[in-house]
Amino acid sequence: MRIAILHYSKPPTIGGVERVIAEQAEALRSLGHQVEILTRNEWREATWDVVIVHNVFTMPFDLAWTSELIALTKARPDIRWINWVHDVRWAEKVPRAVHVAVSEHRKAEYAKHTQEPIHVIPNGCDAAAILGLTERIAALKLETADLVLFQPTRFVRRKNIELGLRVLAELPNAIYLVTAAPDPHQKDGLKYFRELKRLAKDLGVTKRVHFLGEKAVLSDDDVRSLYQMADALFFPSTQEGYGLPLIEAALHQVPVFCSDIPAHREVAVGATFFKLTASPKGMARKIRGDAAVRARRERRGLMARLGWEKIVREQLEPLLSRRKAP
Repeated sequence: MRIAILHYSKPPTIGGVERVIAEQAEALRSLGHQVEILTRNEWREATWDVVIVHNVFTMPFDLAWTSELIALTKARPDIRWINWVHDVRWAEKVPRAVHVAVSEHRKAEYAKHTQEPIHVIPNGCDAAAILGLTERIAALKLETADLVLFQPTRFVRRKNIELGLRVLAELPNAIYLVTAAPDPHQKDGLKYFRELKRLAKDLGVTKRVHFLGEKAVLSDDDVRSLYQMADALFFPSTQEGYGLPLIEAALHQVPVFCSDIPAHREVAVGATFFKLTASPKGMARKIRGDAAVRARRERRGLMARLGWEKIVREQLEPLLSRRKAP
């Protein structure tokens, strides 16, 4: 569809609505629509399928333009007009438009000015941009996962990655991110990697464990992005001299679950320790029930709910093609 998005100003002007229209336009484009953002000076009556009007019908900044657009909603019923309400300071009736409010609160305010139905569609959020996620990590869509375990490590047997796989098997719908890359120059490391893949298959978790270094080495920015998206650091080493990821996780405020070994006791901040003889089921129960892990999961859930592509696909696109009756 050919879609025009109208507002009093647009990026690079800084403002909340300006950010919303830019991200809304990008999400619509990603779904195959042709989209232009236009201000009063740029507006032209053309062969639009849809015109989304942000705040121009409800804010008194240019009443001449508001009146012109209201007249056009009557003169051009071939266009799907959408009145997107962020604020309500002035309201002329726009009976030929579909009304959308950004919250239930705004809906209640605007309902005082119209008897027409009002849809509620929240403003989206480009979480990947806000968190500075790399394209590679953003593409994993980790916000849609149930629970994300993270282990930055190498394919060395003392890293005890097999325990992570066994814990994963006790966490239905969780995923396990392992940064290690197989090194052809380390024969035992390569052998260990193959053993881990066989174990993952035997445990039925092959699709839920991601050996991220298998295809390409992760950059430092990729690893930072993984910390941003992880619900918990799982670090089950049987032996360490220090344990740098425990410090990194603390700085990223990621809950830490690590083996109870001397180096970890010395280094870890606010970690949950477990004996290496503990059962994977018990470890899984602790991880699932941890309050800090729940908070991280809720944070990712917010990202998933307010992702622009999801909002546009599930809530806005259904409104684009339903014609308003004359």
